[in-house]
Amino acid sequence: MQPRRRASARHASVGRKLGLTLFMGLSGALAYSLLTNGGKHTTAFASLLPEMDQVAYWTGLRIEQVALTGQRFTSDSDVFNAIDLPHSGSLLTFDAAAARARIEQLAWVKSVRISRIYPSSLEVRIVERRPVAVWASDGRDYLVDGSGRVLSALKSGTNVRLPRLSGVGAPDRAKALLELIVRFPKIAERFQMAERVGDRRWTLHLKDGVTVHLGADREAQALAALSAPDELGKFLTAQNVIVDLRVAGRIAVRPAPQETPQMQSQS
Repeated sequence: MQPRRRASARHASVGRKLGLTLFMGLSGALAYSLLTNGGKHTTAFASLLPEMDQVAYWTGLRIEQVALTGQRFTSDSDVFNAIDLPHSGSLLTFDAAAARARIEQLAWVKSVRISRIYPSSLEVRIVERRPVAVWASDGRDYLVDGSGRVLSALKSGTNVRLPRLSGVGAPDRAKALLELIVRFPKIAERFQMAERVGDRRWTLHLKDGVTVHLGADREAQALAALSAPDELGKFLTAQNVIVDLRVAGRIAVRPAPQETPQMQSQS
């Protein structure tokens, strides 16, 4: 039995060497056709690509293992479906750029790096997006990142310690507003929710029923005025008031409407 095993090993080695030689020859022929005569003979050699892929299989360069790292919220099955191994061919003909583009279309994926590990493996390193806020829309809550991308819906009753948003267009504008609010600690510590109105301006809902209407593209000036240690700043610690700062140079303050028993029962 031992001599037969050695003979089989010798035949396999010869087969791989022969396959590798044939593959190199086909590759050289294709390269030559591309570099001569304006590529007019490329079509003749293009039909050899399936054979080249088969030769790669003979030489042991088929994809047998995929290592995934970095994913937490992205499912392995979604990544494997995006890689599309059944149609990926050999390690040599695998289209990493196309696979990377498909993976980056998955909601949580920010970027991905794919490396070939010869002779038969792929290494896929994923960097996921980071949620910055919870967006309420159509009766459901969604996690969104700083670019405004919706990452996933939250299960009903899930409590997440993130700023809350509402309104059409809120996710796309959230990052700039949240970074601005952090610059004003007095407002940040009382912040509860930001509502995007008409996809052009913000209304802030603070603790103790304080509502602040901000003007379009005037958020920084309004928050600075509201944080100042003067008469206007005192409204931050008031209860159930509406502070209207939509018009430059004009401040309007009025009591918030009181909820009736019927409104309270519906909320």
